[in-house]
Amino acid sequence: MSNPVNNQDQEEKFKAFFEKARRGVLAHLNKQGGVLSMADLHDYSLKTYLIQHQRFSIMMESFVNDKLVTFDDSTATVFITEQGATYASNPN
Repeated sequence: MSNPVNNQDQEEKFKAFFEKARRGVLAHLNKQGGVLSMADLHDYSLKTYLIQHQRFSIMMESFVNDKLVTFDDSTATVFITEQGATYASNPN
């Protein structure tokens, strides 16, 4: 039988890790001049944070929804926004 406290702790730890990964991926994008291919950004997130394809898709959707990046579908290129650069450099 699962322990609800442990499940809640695990969920909180995952949320904290995912947020750290979001900031880290955006910071990397910003350091690369604010423009990277989706493949390069995915590769970085996988190698650095072990964010696999499905979670990377969720992350990218969150970036777009929060207006932290824009995405050119025709070239599969990700562009950081000013809001995204500010978010990436803010520790909280």
